[in-house]
Amino acid sequence: MWRWDQGHVGYFDFETVRRIAKFVVANDFRAASRSVLLKATGRDFAAPAGYKPWRNYGRTLKVCLLVSEDHGKAVPTAVAAVLATDTVTSDEYLHFLARATTEPSPAFENYAATASMRYPLVFALKYILAKLATGQGTATAIDEIIAGFEKSHFIGDEDQTAFIGLVASPVSKTYGPAARQSRESLRILSQISYLHTDSKNIYAALDPDDALSIFEELDPIGGVPLINRDDEIQRRASLFKGGSDMDSLAYTKTVIAEVVEAGFREGGKLKKTHVIIERNSQVRTAFFKQNPTTGCDLCEMDTAATYPWSPRVLDLHHLLPLASGRRTDNAKGTILSDLVPVCPSCHRGIHRYYDKWLSDNTRKDFETADEARAVYKSIKSSFKGHLYV
Repeated sequence: MWRWDQGHVGYFDFETVRRIAKFVVANDFRAASRSVLLKATGRDFAAPAGYKPWRNYGRTLKVCLLVSEDHGKAVPTAVAAVLATDTVTSDEYLHFLARATTEPSPAFENYAATASMRYPLVFALKYILAKLATGQGTATAIDEIIAGFEKSHFIGDEDQTAFIGLVASPVSKTYGPAARQSRESLRILSQISYLHTDSKNIYAALDPDDALSIFEELDPIGGVPLINRDDEIQRRASLFKGGSDMDSLAYTKTVIAEVVEAGFREGGKLKKTHVIIERNSQVRTAFFKQNPTTGCDLCEMDTAATYPWSPRVLDLHHLLPLASGRRTDNAKGTILSDLVPVCPSCHRGIHRYYDKWLSDNTRKDFETADEARAVYKSIKSSFKGHLYV
C-alpha cells in the first residue's frame, strides 16, 4: 500500500484544485484564514480552534504538487502556476500527478531520496489499461490493484509484457481500513474522463487501441530525487511546465467525429475531454440505473414514447467546466448528479450555446461549476420549445 492524504477527497476535486492554485500563486496559504479560503475556493478548510488551515491541509496541497514550504511560507509551484491559467484539463493534470507520485512521497515525513522510488498511481493506470487493452474486461477491483502493487513489487516503468503477465493472474484480496489512503487516491484518480468508480471498482471506457497508446505514454517522471522534501516537490512540479508532455490526450478511436458537429469549435482539448466524460459508457449505465428516465431535461420530450422502437434516445450532458473531470466522493465513488439527460438535438444546441457564450465572454472555459450550471439554467429559461414553420 501507499500513503495519501486521507479524509480530504473533496479537496482533490479538479475544480477545487484549480481554485486553490489561483489562490496560492497570489497569496501565502500558510497565513490564510478559513474565511478567506472559503471565499476564494468554496471550501471551508475546517480545523480545530486556534489552528490555521495549513496545519490540516498543508499536506493536501503538497500531495497535489501546488506548494512547498520555505522559511515558514507556502511557495507556489510551476503546477500551481499552470493550473491557475485555466488552460489545462483534469486529464492532463491527473496523468501528470500519477507520473509524479511516489512511495515514499516528499509530502510525508518518511520520504528518503535514497529510497527505491515506486510509482503507485502509474502502476494503477497501467494495470487498468493493460486489462482493457487485452480484452480482460472494463472493471477492476480497487483492492485488486492494491494487491497487485504489493505482490509485483513493480516500480511503474515496466513494459506491456510485464503488465500483461501480471493482470493474467490477478490477486483477489480484501483490505481493511489500513488501505483507506490507497483507496482514496484511486478514487481521486478516477476523475480522469475515461474512468468511473463505485464503492469497490474502477471502470474504464476506452477503445483498446487508445488504452494501449496511453499505456505507452505513462512513464514515471524519474530524474534524480533531491534530498530536501520541499526542493523535491518543486523539482517534480517544474516538469509540468505548460501542461505536461501528454497534452494531446486525443483518444482518437474512442471519441467519434461528432465533436465539431456538436458545436465544439476546432475540437479543442478542453472540449474533447468534456465529450469523453459525457460519452463514458460505464457512467451512462450507472446514471440510468440510478435515474431510469426517458425524458430530455431541456425539451422534455419523452424519447421512449416518441421512438417506441428504442428504450431511450438520450445523451448525458456534463454540467461542470469543460476542463473538469468527474467528481468523486469517498463513500459512493463517481458523483452522478453533475450529469443531465438530454436528447441528441438539444445536446448539440447546448454546446453551440456554450461556444457562443464563451466567445462572447472571451473565455476558453467556465471558471466554476456554479457558473456552468448558471449558463445551462439560462439555456433552459430561454428555450422556446419545438417550433414548426
